[in-house]
Formats: sequence, structure tokens, C-alpha cells
Amino acid sequence: MLSKRNLGALAAFVILVVCACVSAQTQPQVSTPASSSTEEPTGGSITGSVVNESGQPLAGVMLFVRNVNPTAGAGRSATTDSEGSFRVKNLDPALYYVTAYFPAYVSQPVDPGATTTSYYRVGDSVRIEMVRGAVITGTVTNSAGEPVIGVRVRAAMIRNAKGEAPRFGITAYLERTTDDRGIYRLFGLPAGTYLVSAGGSASAPNFVLNPYDTDAPTYAPSATRDSAAEVTVRAAEETGVDIRYRGESGHSVSGSVKMTGTTTNASITLTPVGSVIAMANAAQMPASRGFVFNGIPDGEYDIVAQEMRSSASPTLPDLLMSEPRRITVKGADVTGLDLVTRPLGSISGRIVLEPSKASECQRKRQPLFAEMLVSVQRPEKKDDKETVTYLRILTSSTSPDANGNFTLRNLMPNRYLLDPRFYARYWYLNSIGTGVTPKIDAAANWTTVKAGDQLANFTITLAGGAASIRGRVTAEKGPDVPAGLGVYLVPGEREKVADVLRYFVASVAADGTFAFNNLPPGRYLSLLQTLAADTSTLAKLRLPEADDARTKLLRAAEAQKTNVELKPCQNLTDFQLAAKQ
Repeated sequence: MLSKRNLGALAAFVILVVCACVSAQTQPQVSTPASSSTEEPTGGSITGSVVNESGQPLAGVMLFVRNVNPTAGAGRSATTDSEGSFRVKNLDPALYYVTAYFPAYVSQPVDPGATTTSYYRVGDSVRIEMVRGAVITGTVTNSAGEPVIGVRVRAAMIRNAKGEAPRFGITAYLERTTDDRGIYRLFGLPAGTYLVSAGGSASAPNFVLNPYDTDAPTYAPSATRDSAAEVTVRAAEETGVDIRYRGESGHSVSGSVKMTGTTTNASITLTPVGSVIAMANAAQMPASRGFVFNGIPDGEYDIVAQEMRSSASPTLPDLLMSEPRRITVKGADVTGLDLVTRPLGSISGRIVLEPSKASECQRKRQPLFAEMLVSVQRPEKKDDKETVTYLRILTSSTSPDANGNFTLRNLMPNRYLLDPRFYARYWYLNSIGTGVTPKIDAAANWTTVKAGDQLANFTITLAGGAASIRGRVTAEKGPDVPAGLGVYLVPGEREKVADVLRYFVASVAADGTFAFNNLPPGRYLSLLQTLAADTSTLAKLRLPEADDARTKLLRAAEAQKTNVELKPCQNLTDFQLAAKQ
């Protein structure tokens, strides 16, 4: 049964996962070089250091090292010494998140929806840079100028320091309560632009009643959300924002959830259209007639219900969800909503290892199942109704078991591409397919998941013999290489043209260098040109929708006629390309 304690535990778990993603420093999501030894590590340490924006060590920082696989149990913790260094010992071979916490500081922000999330392995050294967070502070007063005591004040990011909208609201939201003088102070905020409001229900699950929860939120300086002032803050700076509290009653949104699972209660989320931050959360408890949200201002919202039930996973629940429903609140309460939960989908399969028979590839370390992840990509949508933050977190990736078997649970109805990640220098992704008839190339085609689908028999094949390239681009005129260049590799063998896993792209650094890892051996054509938006990353280049773009790249590369032949386990270190100006 999903009790209040369960809901709180789920919220805490989600926050931990998100913070882990945010706090880890970014690095390319490619397989990293490994020892050529056949010996597999049996355990070890992750070490590192934490510095401030000036590169000075930070002492007393709390570090959390947590296995990416949530079924692996509790993580480990450590504290940096006077030199800002730390060491976490006795770790089993696996992939880990590294999270840093220091009051009033934030790690260099990384959106969990970004394409570069760091995972660390036994033996890695981590360098985390933290910056002093921004502060928003001020006073909340009523129309008579008197302090409003005990009202919740929150800051919700609408754009980060780069001007980009956050993809996960929980990473850009902070809430505090005013003191007996009506003063609030929100500190440790990432740089960016925020909306600041007082009153209304908390967006995170909260079972502590507040006298202002039934009011419509008042946005700074004394406005509704549509006319709210935007507050831009910078790292280590304090910004004053006073709020004149309007004290207007909001509307209620109510209804009931018809559940199909074995649980007896559900959680319901209400999110403004166009926002990633929930306006409020409610619960339908046992023996209750339904749910109700109070203090909801006029506007358009998406509402969705979720319930949890036990699953084969010891720590991850199976989720049931209702179809997201759009409602409009305009001058009156919204009542009588009926939400029906339904099982979500899953994809399962296994990872197969095919060692190379080439003599030069013998005694190369195999990838470890414990150091692998299987993730999913989804088509990008402007109007994405999957607004439940923790749903994306619980379905974003999974680790295979000791035999290479994996299951991705809690998938909303959608189209997906499997995205395996592994760490072994001399191995490459050879194929992703299904064992059903007719067989499907799951690397080149979306897999459609419907409600309740349990798709199985997927096979991800990793093959030994991968090669690598290290190269440099030189300018024909002058010392500077043009910015924005990329190097593409396309198959040079006709029988491989339709294989999306034989297309690669690497950006050219400011010093003209570029690198490719985990390349299948064989013949390629290289192409040097300005990176195109639709093929600028490996994930974009291999999308089913990029078929025409790949064809154009192939034709351009055939015209350029720059061939490269890679043998099994070859490390090509002096590949040269000239940039035309």
C-alpha cells in the first residue's frame, strides 16, 4: 500500500537521483580506455578533489558515491580533507554517480536531460568544481504593509545561465518559509532566471498544513503568474525581491482516481502547461472519496495520476499511470475529474559479447556487465505531456544483471531507441535487434511501446576488435582552424551503408584535435565540414529521422574520397585532415 511514508520515500529517492546527476561533472559519453589486461578488477576506490570557482580546495565537503544501479543498495559517503581531497574505498566494479554537497554552494550545473552525464568506475579520479550559489531574499507583506509570517516562498527557474529552459523542474526549485518578520532567504541557487512566489500549495509532496495553501500564489512583486517579474541572479550574488501578498483565494480541482493495480491509494500531479515544475501534488488516500487541489489560480494544466505496486525489482516499483489530461481553470472550481490508471510498458533483453578472433585483439579486457547501462532515447517533442519528473528518472536507464539480462520498466506509451553504454576500449556496438520474426533492426528503427506492453527478446551485441582514431585538422591558410567543424565517418563498404551503427561524428577542438573511440574495424570515408544541427551528435546522427542527412553525408564523403582502413584493435594516432578556407 502506498502510504504517506512511501510517498515521502519516493520523493527523497527522486531528489537523490536528480542531485547525483546534477553534481557529477560532465564528460563525453563514450567508452573510456581500459587496461589491455585480461584481469578483471575485484574492487577498489574512487578518489578525487573538490575545488571552488578559483580552483582552491574546499575542505569539509560531503561526497556521496552511489551505484547507478539502484538495486545495489545504499551508497557510500566521504568528506574532503584540508586539501579538498577524498577517497571512497571498498567499491565493487560498477558505474557510480558522485554527488557533492556543501552549504550555500552548487556544483557546476548539469541538466539531467543533457546528453553528457558522467559515470565513474573503480580507479577513476573525480574533480568537482563548486561555485557559491546565488541568493534571493526579501520580505513578504500584506496590503497594510504588515509582515506575512510562515508563508512558503519559492523560486522556480525558468531559464538557466545559458538562457535555456530547464528540462527537469526539481533541479531548479527551492522553497523556504518566512520568519516572524516576514523575511525569507533562498540561498544556494544556480545562476539563472527565476519566478518568485509566495503562498499556494508546495510543488513537492508535503503533508504539513500551511494556512496559506488555499490561496492562489502571489508572484513578485504582487502579480499573477502571467504578469510576474522575472528575477535574474548570478553566482555568489544576492538579489532582493519583496512581495506584496495579494491574499486571493484560489480555486479547487477535484476528482477521483480509478485504480487498476493492487494498491489502495494514488498520487496526483498538477502541472501548468509549458512548465516542468508541478504546481501541486495531492494524494488519494484509503477510504477517501477522491483527491482535491486547493489554491489553484486560473490557467491551463496537465493532470496525471500515478500508483505504485511491488515489482520484481527489489527497490524500483512498477508504476501505473493515467493518461495526462489537460484542464482549464477559469474563474471557477473544476470538479468531477475521473482518472484511470493503467500499467506502463517495459522492454527486456540481453547483452551478448562476441570476442574477436584476431591475434592482435587477444588478452584485451572485456567489458563488464556491472559497468554497463541500457538507456532509451525518445523523439523530441515540443509539447511533451510526460510531466512527472520521477517517471523519467525511474525509466531513464537500467543495469544488466550478471548474465547480461536487462529490463527497462515504467515506459510511457511512446517510441524508443535502445542506447547501450559500456566501457571497454577494444569493443564496439555491433547490433541491436529482436529475436522475433521478422527480425527488426532496433538500432535503425523506433520501437513502439503501448500501455501495458512487455516487449522482450531484444539482443544487444557487443563485439571485440574495436579501433580508435586520434587526429588533427590543419588550416590551409594561417594557424587558426575554423570554429564549428566536425569530422564524420561513414561506411566505405557498400554492404554497410544501411547500418546506422557505422556512422560516427566527432567535433574538432579549438586546437584542431579530434578523436573517435570504439570503431568497428573496416573501411570508412571521412568528411570534414561544419557540424550540422541535425547531425552534430552521435545520437542525432543515428536517429531514424536522420536517414536523408546520412545519405547526404555519404555522398559528400564519396566525392571527397578520403579513405581510412582500420584493422581490428588498431589505434590510429596520426590521422591528418586539412580545412579549406
